[in-house]
Amino acid sequence: MENRKESFSGKILLWLAENVLPLLIRILGMTWRIKFYGIENFLPQRVIFAIWHGHIIPHSYAFRNRGVKVLVSRSRDGEFISRAIRKLGFGTIRGSSSRNGAKALLQIVRELNNGARIAITPDGPRGPGYVVKEGTALAGIKSGAPIVPVIAVAKHAICLKSWDKFTIPLPFSRIDIFIKKPLYFEKNADIEEAVKKIQGEMQIDTEKS
Repeated sequence: MENRKESFSGKILLWLAENVLPLLIRILGMTWRIKFYGIENFLPQRVIFAIWHGHIIPHSYAFRNRGVKVLVSRSRDGEFISRAIRKLGFGTIRGSSSRNGAKALLQIVRELNNGARIAITPDGPRGPGYVVKEGTALAGIKSGAPIVPVIAVAKHAICLKSWDKFTIPLPFSRIDIFIKKPLYFEKNADIEEAVKKIQGEMQIDTEKS
């Protein structure tokens, strides 16, 4: 009986993620005052956008319907995220550095070689939060595609007590989005140095970059 209840509640949550959450994000997003810095760095193709896991909500509205594909884990939480963002005009690539990482990396490189724009959370799917892992750097090194760090700073927001300090901007909040200059890495680049460089460019800005 418990499994049936869990299965039913799981289906309800998935339905809400697919049908209600995207609507709420659109309604909430319509009230935000979003300002972009470095919009010229929002490259049209073959690029990796690096975003913090905790900033998924503001990014999902700000960059909706722009043909970006997002790397999403195959976990249950990842399924919720995947269903929600597809309704906001994002494609998805399922996989993560902690599960089927090599397979996900191959798929990312293949997509990039076909001109895709891909968003990756370098601190996902389990953290630690705001710490870049090797996966994003490897994707840039293996593919030769530029990595563009993108940071969202909400003036007024709810910050959850989760590992990623998940941020939900409040209605009518100002949101500054910093799109950093592309980072390029050679095929023989040192992975640790690449991670450090990405980490340095993904510090949360409070001033114009």
